[in-house]
Amino acid sequence: MNTFKLTRTDMVRLLYALKGQGDATPLQILLQSADMTLDEAENRLHIPEFLTRFERKKEKKEYGLSTNEIVELGNLCELTSLKSTAVQNWVKRDIKDLIGHPLLGKKYTIEQAVILLIVRDLKSIYDFEHIRGILKIAFNTITDRTDDVISPISYYESCAQVIDYLHHKGNPPMKETSLQELVEQQTDKLRGCFKELGNGQWNNIRSILAVTVLSVLTFHIQASAYKMTSHLL
Repeated sequence: MNTFKLTRTDMVRLLYALKGQGDATPLQILLQSADMTLDEAENRLHIPEFLTRFERKKEKKEYGLSTNEIVELGNLCELTSLKSTAVQNWVKRDIKDLIGHPLLGKKYTIEQAVILLIVRDLKSIYDFEHIRGILKIAFNTITDRTDDVISPISYYESCAQVIDYLHHKGNPPMKETSLQELVEQQTDKLRGCFKELGNGQWNNIRSILAVTVLSVLTFHIQASAYKMTSHLL
């Protein structure tokens, strides 16, 4: 059975909904993204069980996620591909120091899940050493949310705005230098969302947002090229 494929900005709405914020539930956001009723979606698309459990909750507070649920969540989004074995290795070994222990009982917070989604976006280009350096610019002490320059979900949301523009509205030129310029132009437009940051802080954040977007686009181009040749080999 096929899965939903949300735009990045729809994914952001879903993440906020899982935190108990926003004007729609996660399931409502899924159905809106596919323009389907619940009956239609149940017959045609896979709806993750944890989202239906959230729907049944009386109190819509933040929902904790297991690693398998984070994988299901990430794979609901376009330009994202996660595997359970990879994520389990990340949290147990490769980026254990970035994620820390589960903070909601035995489950991870939405912000921790978002960090894993950002790591996946960056992993298209960078090794874990580079990823640590990039994330420390945004989060200082990675496992301490109180000293973040911007929050993980703000990081992801900012990248989503640029990616959705390029992927759905823009017409990226083929020259690599021009694509970089276009990404930087769109990233510059986010300055008003971070008025609390000084110019030095904003310049650093702007740079890591731009490289994250370029990493996502690189993954998309590589996946498209592989798909085009898979039937030939």
